[in-house]
Amino acid sequence: MSRGSEAAQQMLDEFGLDSVIDEDLCDLVYARGLVFQEVPLSGCEGRIIYSPSGQTAVVTVNSNTRYRPRKRFSIAHELGHYELKHNKIHCENEGTLDCYRKGHQEAEANEFASELLMPAALFDKAVQGRCFSPALVEEVAEQFGTSVSSVVYRYLMSGPVPVAAVYSYCGKVVWWRKSQGMQRRMIDWTGREVPHNSVSEEWFQDHTVYATNDIQDVDLNVWFDLGMYRTYTHTSSKRFGMEQMGIRGWDSWDEAKEDTSTGEPMCHEHCFVSRDFGSALAVIWED
Repeated sequence: MSRGSEAAQQMLDEFGLDSVIDEDLCDLVYARGLVFQEVPLSGCEGRIIYSPSGQTAVVTVNSNTRYRPRKRFSIAHELGHYELKHNKIHCENEGTLDCYRKGHQEAEANEFASELLMPAALFDKAVQGRCFSPALVEEVAEQFGTSVSSVVYRYLMSGPVPVAAVYSYCGKVVWWRKSQGMQRRMIDWTGREVPHNSVSEEWFQDHTVYATNDIQDVDLNVWFDLGMYRTYTHTSSKRFGMEQMGIRGWDSWDEAKEDTSTGEPMCHEHCFVSRDFGSALAVIWED
């Protein structure tokens, strides 16, 4: 268990809670002797400012945020900074999940928030034995009273089906990540325009939004690198090239030779979009 997740579980245990589904997170803020306020913030969803001694702090969330689950995640995230003793000013934007760009403390605060809002045992029970789908993400988000982006983040870390997620803003990729179990080689899209023929491109170009049950198929090579030549080391230390082993984007020969599919390889893509912020969180997966 990560440091952030462990701190969240310790807080749940301390207050005798199995989950915070029915709890007002402000009560946890007050229980720590912190000040909580909702005020209009510009370019910021939430922040925490510490006293000079570092013993107390003011947690602020953006009163202009209309999406309550987003507010809950912001409160949990800022509380995570306090519990993890990240004693400096933190100010998060809509993509709090862009912790992959911002650094270790943001990642820890996200892990804390994810575990606090969606404890591992309850989250696993909600997703195990079920096929991944955008509808599942929305269902779990509603069940735990949190945002779809936080569910995607949680699913990336511990979901049973390998997925990839790509967060884009104004048509450019801010960060991407894939599940540890996803063996496809993903192109590093960071800082680049979203790829041609992707669902993400449709959103940024035409503002096309698909219903959660209207799953779109895209060519696998839109997001993944299918044509790299890879060199591998044999157990005898004899090196050899696996020419075009990557035709379907596998990371090893064992995986590639088990792929018996025919035709153009495809994957699914769905975008959870934010019209207010001009962003898209694409989730990519295979059957």
